[in-house]
Amino acid sequence: MKKSEKVLLGVFAFLFLAIIGGGGLMYAFKNYMAIREENDTLRDRLGEMNLAISQGADWADKYGWLEERCPNFTSGQEASAKMLEVITGEAEKMGLSIGGKEFIEAARVLGPDGLPVEESLGYFDKATVKITIAGAQEKAFFGWLHALQQPQSFLGITRMQINPSGTNKTINAEVEFTQFYREKSAPKVSKVN
Repeated sequence: MKKSEKVLLGVFAFLFLAIIGGGGLMYAFKNYMAIREENDTLRDRLGEMNLAISQGADWADKYGWLEERCPNFTSGQEASAKMLEVITGEAEKMGLSIGGKEFIEAARVLGPDGLPVEESLGYFDKATVKITIAGAQEKAFFGWLHALQQPQSFLGITRMQINPSGTNKTINAEVEFTQFYREKSAPKVSKVN
């Protein structure tokens, strides 16, 4: 073998080892970074779990408060009727006259077979009513809203549209109230022989 062939073979061997070695190093570096990232993710998850454990008593207290104060109704109609009674009672106290009332049914999602899909609303059931008020004084209107929205009532505003009527700080409003509740089963009548 000539000297030039030996030099060429040495350069080729060096390049071959550099390419293979570089590829091996890149592969090892990527694996190292993936392991390090997974380690960081697990460390963060462990921190979140420890935080959840340390806050367990607070969440248990909140759950107890919900169980104690959440209203129970046997049906959506009963919840809607009670909600409307509370809303109109507070409106009368504030001197507001309710123009229109409309009960809003939740849209049912249909499945592929055309039947309504049984979907869980989560922890609460809900009933919604839309109220229309015309020519109300701002102070009385906002006092009414404030009186209705108390944590223990589980009654909230889910949509509101206010338009000024142009005279004496009066407004026209359309408000959707939603009553959140838990549906309890009605007692079943049984026959004793």
